[in-house]
Amino acid sequence: MLPTPPTEETVGTIRLEPSGPFVAGSRHTLRLVYTAGASGIEVGGALRIFPPHQGHTYWELGKVTAETSRPGATCEVETFNDRPYTFHHSNPPWLRVTVYGEPLQEGDTITVTLGEHGGYSRGYHRLARVADHAWPEYRFDCFVDVLGNGERPREFDRPDAFVRLPTSPEVGIIADRPASLHVVARPPGAADGDDFELVVSVRDQFGNLAEYEGQMMLECTDPAAQLPDSLAITARTGVYDICSGERPDGRARVGGCRISADTARITAYDARQELIGTSNVVAPGFAGQGLQVYFGDLHVMTGAGRAGVMMLADTDYAHTWARDVEGLDFSVAANSGSGDKWLEDLALDDEFNEDGRFVTIPALERGWRRGHKNIYYRSSDAPPMPELEIEEMFEWLAGLDLPAMAIAHHSNCHSETSRYYAWGPQDFSTCDPRFERLVEITQCRGSFELDAVGGAVSLGGLGSSIQDALAMGLRLGFVGGTDNHRAQPGSKRSNLGGLVADEIVNGGITAVFAPELTREAVFDALWDRRCYATTSQRILLDVRLGEHMMGSDLSAEQAAEFSDERAIRIEAIGRREIGRIEVVRNNVTVESVEIEDEQASLTYTDPMPLAEVPAVSDAAPDVVFYYVRLIQADGNMAWSSPIWLGR
Repeated sequence: MLPTPPTEETVGTIRLEPSGPFVAGSRHTLRLVYTAGASGIEVGGALRIFPPHQGHTYWELGKVTAETSRPGATCEVETFNDRPYTFHHSNPPWLRVTVYGEPLQEGDTITVTLGEHGGYSRGYHRLARVADHAWPEYRFDCFVDVLGNGERPREFDRPDAFVRLPTSPEVGIIADRPASLHVVARPPGAADGDDFELVVSVRDQFGNLAEYEGQMMLECTDPAAQLPDSLAITARTGVYDICSGERPDGRARVGGCRISADTARITAYDARQELIGTSNVVAPGFAGQGLQVYFGDLHVMTGAGRAGVMMLADTDYAHTWARDVEGLDFSVAANSGSGDKWLEDLALDDEFNEDGRFVTIPALERGWRRGHKNIYYRSSDAPPMPELEIEEMFEWLAGLDLPAMAIAHHSNCHSETSRYYAWGPQDFSTCDPRFERLVEITQCRGSFELDAVGGAVSLGGLGSSIQDALAMGLRLGFVGGTDNHRAQPGSKRSNLGGLVADEIVNGGITAVFAPELTREAVFDALWDRRCYATTSQRILLDVRLGEHMMGSDLSAEQAAEFSDERAIRIEAIGRREIGRIEVVRNNVTVESVEIEDEQASLTYTDPMPLAEVPAVSDAAPDVVFYYVRLIQADGNMAWSSPIWLGR
């Protein structure tokens, strides 16, 4: 006979005082009041409490105390992992309250205080700090061990002696007051278009979409620009409902804007509320050859089909955030790709996909001990994918007869849980050139360009960097994706790998050169490697050898005209001032030019005969490749896809 599941009557209840909602990042004294059920709690029994940690959010516990209503009963408080700002989803901050002295009986209470503000505690006197990510449905995970054997080894398949309380407190976090304006100038939907679109959103100090009501003024560095003088935004209630077409929060879109200069920036400001933001550079003719540069996030995960402890929000929210808040041109929700959730995601992808305005690409993520890869489709005709090993998956894809590609990500790190039993560094020997033409070089865990840790590389040293893959002779262009676990494409704040987004260079978006903004055109640009990666910055970068764009793979016959010397032309416009531009040949930096300006136009000429260029490795003696690394003065970066020359 199976045991009876725990109920509130048997194991008790717990409530939060006050119940919220709370302002993002604010500090409070919070009390969790547990009332024992019929089982009581024996001496040595305990509560185990995890403050909300969904989506890798973090609550500072502050000074923690606990007391019980039962005379003669005392409580011992222990806190775990309460200092790191970020953490793996399996190891968030938590606390344990153990009962001693007398057992608790039905109706007795334990009051656990987070952020106790009184008494002396060796100088540690802090209020609790709630998460800085605004979300309406956070929850405390609360468990009780009524017998006091929760720390004993498990008996075969015996469940943990700590059982989840049937009802755990839920709480909402709302955005802080407006602190800045996020202004994005989006290019026309086709290369021959003139009008661009302005996307403005009001953010709090943590990047949350804030409630706002006011009048913004608009100014442009091009005095002849055609755009409104001002922009009114009226807020109502409910900053979470960004999927509503009525826009109940601080965001707006302005179409039909046009400039007459070659480049321009637009500034939005509200002097009364002391808010200001400046757009990326508008440069309609930058790409030339009938192409535009479009930006998007190729790697966002949502709560659809995923455990809520890992992800927040759904695909609908993610695409809306990408289009209407972040102002991206294309977006990808890479979820599990199986069952009904896959069909639901495909339907949402098609619903949001709108030629000339916003593109979605159907995709899914699969992980193995040998690394993770995302799979992308050119259309929404793909069926759900079964669970397969890497090699089996590629044969399954080949049997579909649908255009598809695979992109490996976070290549040079492993799961924070275990590299042996969870997932490990990317095994590039599994790369299948039929489908793998790109690799993710940057994301929220930082860059994986180099093996050595330093600069934008926060995790590495495992021999699976992007340069390691190139040294194997793989022809992989570069893309960026945030790997955001909060369904917010483009946001760098989804802290992963124990890294604090505000302290490192991280993030990732992809720029493509395409003739128009359609799913097919974006996919084809990625397939042809006409793309580059940035750390979530709209940096413009064009790298060419003669008429060959980045991503080109020249045969020995095609490369013959460059056998004596090679002149590589570089055009760049930074989101901020460009610090320097570096040229990398066969994984060696052969040129580094200080810029100290927002724009740069330069040519690097390699005078060494092609036949004499040192090989990148013994595995790839018959190829020479070049790519460009751009570093802004603020540390943000961009990497062009390589150009390969056979010899």
